[in-house]
Amino acid sequence: MLRRRWVVLAAALTLSCAAAQVCADELRGSLPAAGTTPGQTAALLLARAVQAVEPAYPELRGGSGPVAGAGPAAGAVTWLHRRRLLPAGWSVEGHDAAAWAAMWERFADGYRVTLPPLVATDAAAMVAEAAVALERVAAAVRPLPVFAVDGDDRVTFVAVIWNWTPQPRLLVVRPPAGLRLAPERASAAASAPVLAPIGTCALRFGTFAYAREDLALRLFVAQGASTLRVMASDPPRADWPAVFQAEDVVDVLTFRSPAVAGVEALSVAIEGPAPGFGEVLPVLLQLRTNAGFGDVLRVLALP
Repeated sequence: MLRRRWVVLAAALTLSCAAAQVCADELRGSLPAAGTTPGQTAALLLARAVQAVEPAYPELRGGSGPVAGAGPAAGAVTWLHRRRLLPAGWSVEGHDAAAWAAMWERFADGYRVTLPPLVATDAAAMVAEAAVALERVAAAVRPLPVFAVDGDDRVTFVAVIWNWTPQPRLLVVRPPAGLRLAPERASAAASAPVLAPIGTCALRFGTFAYAREDLALRLFVAQGASTLRVMASDPPRADWPAVFQAEDVVDVLTFRSPAVAGVEALSVAIEGPAPGFGEVLPVLLQLRTNAGFGDVLRVLALP
């Protein structure tokens, strides 16, 4: 099992919860103009919803799933199948209201979310119900953005600690080019240029933690000893998963490595010896955050 020590380190951080927003327009836009069956529509909507709340979501298995007859939804069916989000026995021909509800319950269960009854069978009603389900799930996730600046106040490292998810991981995002942010400006307004690009229609980040790059990276990496496993990316690539050795870890995390050229976000796990308490404590004392300590226990829980 991968060692996800950043989940443990998050215990010492002040964490945040994610804001939610109904993504009805984005869900509607995932559908072709006309001609999809209920089964095809269901797969397209569910895949778009999961992608809105789970950037760079790692695969769990290979194969394409039941793509026969899926038509314009074949890509969505394969995407869901590889993440074990397509209910057993799902088919284009046999899709009905019960199958629709089962698809969303499978998704929501990963976040301990209870959904209202879902009974839609036509595209318009399915979009409306999908938006409600997505809003419930997005309100439940509990990520914490952590970012860092170098000696010239340039943002060089942006990551999101992602605990409350079926696949806990560290989501590392390419920093905005040329953005400068003085560390003493710990406010949501000042940090908006960093936080806004990593959001989606379903996720909005208002709380955060940040520090100088050399300090922030020490929360996650025992430099010279840690290795990095990349599990998925956005846009996706066929060469994941991949392991980077200790000498390359920092360059990958800060997107200075040519190995991540063209990639905007990475889902990673950091492996190897964890930083000791003596290494972590100075970082915690110098972290700046606008979150309250009362969020800690809520965010640390795993679904």
